[in-house]
Amino acid sequence: MKKVKWKQYVLILLCAALLCAEGTVNAMGKGSGMGEGTDKWRISGEEFLFEDKDIVGFIGDSITHVEYTQISYQEFLYNYYITRFPQRELEFRNLGTGSFTAEDVLKLYGGTEVYDAGLEGITKAVIMLGMNEALTGVDAKEYIGNIRALTELLEEKGLESTDIILVAPTPFDQTRTSNYQEDGQMNAHFDDLLTEYTSGLRILAEELGTYYIDLHTPLLWATTMVQKENGDATLTIDDSVHPSGIGNVLAGYFFLCQQGAEETVASVRISETGNVVTENAQVKSLKERGNRYVRFSYQPASLPMAVPLEVKAADQSFGMLDEISREILQVEGLDWDTVYEVHMDHVLVEKFTGAELAQGVNLASYDWNPGQMAAKDIEVLNQEWHKISANYRAVLREATREEKTATQEEIDAAYGKWEENSKELRTQMYEKAQSSVEKAYLVEIISEDAHVWRGQELWQWALEGAAALLLLSALVLVRRRRRKVK
Repeated sequence: MKKVKWKQYVLILLCAALLCAEGTVNAMGKGSGMGEGTDKWRISGEEFLFEDKDIVGFIGDSITHVEYTQISYQEFLYNYYITRFPQRELEFRNLGTGSFTAEDVLKLYGGTEVYDAGLEGITKAVIMLGMNEALTGVDAKEYIGNIRALTELLEEKGLESTDIILVAPTPFDQTRTSNYQEDGQMNAHFDDLLTEYTSGLRILAEELGTYYIDLHTPLLWATTMVQKENGDATLTIDDSVHPSGIGNVLAGYFFLCQQGAEETVASVRISETGNVVTENAQVKSLKERGNRYVRFSYQPASLPMAVPLEVKAADQSFGMLDEISREILQVEGLDWDTVYEVHMDHVLVEKFTGAELAQGVNLASYDWNPGQMAAKDIEVLNQEWHKISANYRAVLREATREEKTATQEEIDAAYGKWEENSKELRTQMYEKAQSSVEKAYLVEIISEDAHVWRGQELWQWALEGAAALLLLSALVLVRRRRRKVK
């Protein structure tokens, strides 16, 4: 049987206890595929969301650089911010460099040997480093000292302490069964150092007045959840170091929870008496035909988050989307046991019972929701942004290695290409988001026994068709008689 390092569980319990003591854990238990709610990591204190016109630099190592998967944690964040706040315009910059430590970042931005224009002009900095330090045995005191120096360097360059977010790094998965020998001894225990770094970062952030986000503790919790079912399951790729696609999605989710991200995309609540209450949306032209048919014009001010495969897989296991992407439709007064079709712009989105609609359903993740379709178009562009960002950082990495196989000219060219392409992609993403929220959709809720097509039941179409046929016949008769008179 595998042994789990006691320090990891102590840290998890300690962090949870501290948060509960401060009243900052909101453990409503809204359901996870693993039996426990991910919303236990939601912070209810001061929000520190990114703001309009922010240029956010994500400083880190290969876990930020991300060349090995289609999705990164900062790309997941971009997914949230563009869809939730389409009228804002944020610029994200991937400043992660594979193999880097905090000391390497200090040399890059504090020295003169290599110049990286990516740092210039940023208004917020997110720092997540530590994995490479742990893999090489750097003690916690030295690591924290380098993070302190990096924070001070950024302040010298014009950032305030509240513009900086220190992030406790994602874990090294040392608890999976493949990391144990037959006698129960652990092959690698690099996460012990990461656990120490996490404790030190929290204290440092309080001292310096920066913001702090802990990805280490909640991802350890998530790892224990998946390993309850399969001892060798992991949220990393095979190296136990780099988060997998699902691991990156969860890292992004836990980041948003601790920023204070809101859950509601939009909501429409229609009472039994026809009273309409909306949040972040407009509803017009409500029409009801008893409990058989409801229709209205619906214009949400935000889009749901896009749900590519990695996000869908993470949601199936942990139920996290319901905490950050809720587009709620609630309709009272329908027949409890009757099945109703929900259509948007004459396209079937999903079927629900009257009981489900009375309680409220979340339309955000359904493929045929027009908002979800627009969000997926944006996500295609977002993944291209991720790809070109990784390519640019790869050139910088080659220039900073001992062999120095890339020159300053090549760095500048790579940055210029990234800057041009990134601006174009960012423009396209925001134009798509903004044009989407300018549209109103026709929502129809149709009883299974109400044969409705384009707003009318079939008997109405038949009656109108018969009336039109009679009118046409009358016109033909009149025309024939006129011809005979002539």
